[in-house]
Amino acid sequence: MQDKLSVLKSIRFGERIAEDELNDLEKYFVATDQWNRVYNGEADVVYGSKGAGKSAIYALVDRRQNELFDRGILVKSAENVRGNTVFSDLVADPPPSERVFVDLWKLYFLLLTASTIRDFGLENDEGKALIKALEQAELLPQKGTLSQYFKAARKQIWAYIFPDVESVEHTVALDPSSGLPIYTRKSNFSRSTPEAGAVELPLDDLIAKANEALRASNTVIWILFDRLDVAFNDNVELERNALRAIFRMYNDFKGYDFISLKIFVRDDIWRRITEGGFAEASHITKTVSIDWDHDSLLNLFALRLMNNESMGNYLELDFEQVAEDFDVQRSITERIFPDQVETGNNPATFRWMVNRIQDSTGKSAPRELIHLLETIRQLQVARLERGEDEPDGEQLFDRTVFKAALRTVSKVRYEQTFVAENPTLRDYTEALKGQKAEQTLSTLRSIWSKEQTDALEIAERLVSSGFFERRDNQGEITYWVPFVYRDALELVQGKA
Repeated sequence: MQDKLSVLKSIRFGERIAEDELNDLEKYFVATDQWNRVYNGEADVVYGSKGAGKSAIYALVDRRQNELFDRGILVKSAENVRGNTVFSDLVADPPPSERVFVDLWKLYFLLLTASTIRDFGLENDEGKALIKALEQAELLPQKGTLSQYFKAARKQIWAYIFPDVESVEHTVALDPSSGLPIYTRKSNFSRSTPEAGAVELPLDDLIAKANEALRASNTVIWILFDRLDVAFNDNVELERNALRAIFRMYNDFKGYDFISLKIFVRDDIWRRITEGGFAEASHITKTVSIDWDHDSLLNLFALRLMNNESMGNYLELDFEQVAEDFDVQRSITERIFPDQVETGNNPATFRWMVNRIQDSTGKSAPRELIHLLETIRQLQVARLERGEDEPDGEQLFDRTVFKAALRTVSKVRYEQTFVAENPTLRDYTEALKGQKAEQTLSTLRSIWSKEQTDALEIAERLVSSGFFERRDNQGEITYWVPFVYRDALELVQGKA
């Protein structure tokens, strides 16, 4: 049998965040039905919890541009895959209304479409006229970045709603005789106050011209939009206006059969922006939701594990054998893990892992599973390097490393996900530190020093955020904290 320490040192389960493993994502990625529906053009809107794999699908679509090109599909990202968001300026200076936001998005997406038509040399009358007019209006810089395109769109929209008296307007219109886009120039605005919805650009007509240019070339463009949680996370109202405007625009774009938006959005953000009613939601039908259960996570684990050649040698299995047989995948967990992490009436090790990374909605995300796996690997390597005994038989991991790894995962999940996304709730969760994991409304009132109505409102916000699970035991309502947050707050098992 191979040296276990050498095997453990040689394997990797991948990175928690898809953007950090772009070069290896093709090898790791599990081609689920959700992926196939997106890749085949059957789904435009992808919902999923944080860490469920939306960005992995987004990144793989972006990386498979050559394959899609062969199918007559061009891919254009509307947001940076990593690093600073393109839309950072909007936080300090947002549009005055949702209507203006729609126009801003339409102009930005028009510029992305036109730049792609130009980059790929899709020569026809509509395309040439559109690009020439946008360039003359200083909206379409040569070899522009995403940030430059967005700033150009924002500057043009702002010129309409916040004009200066002595300003000069560079814009695009349609020639009444030919119907083609043309550049125009006007001077001396008289408006001096913002007018929501005052944008005079014939945006829908210009987008229709872009669609015709693509039709003449028999080419479809996919515009990808992700990282919505990063772009507007600090401002709930801005996030709501921005995302509702995107989905209003999405419905408008349905009339353009050669321009397709692919939108990746967290399901909790979707629920947040549709609260209070959102009529457009009923028209968004080409959707897919990313959900992971125990078996799909086990499949992900087995394929990532077997992507390491040393594991194939250790287990005397090849990747195809494992990929094609779920029973073999299950047997791997039984061979390299201890039977249980906690003895007694407790689940087998892999199910224990899946249960422990669930939030209060019962969802277990690949991000936390990958983090947990990589952490137990590192802890086991450290044990063996100290000279501690190897696990028995084929097992690679001692039961003691699992709880220690969960503490690390809990801390990161709490601080980098929950607190980062819910900063206004931090004081209330921090107040629970060292308390019991299950609380009543009465005990929460005491801990938070709040009246019942206020305590109930805070508790329900924590339920919506995935921190509390609301339980009803014969009419008694309690609030239960899932295991994934307990170690971070040193919570004690039991009911207050």
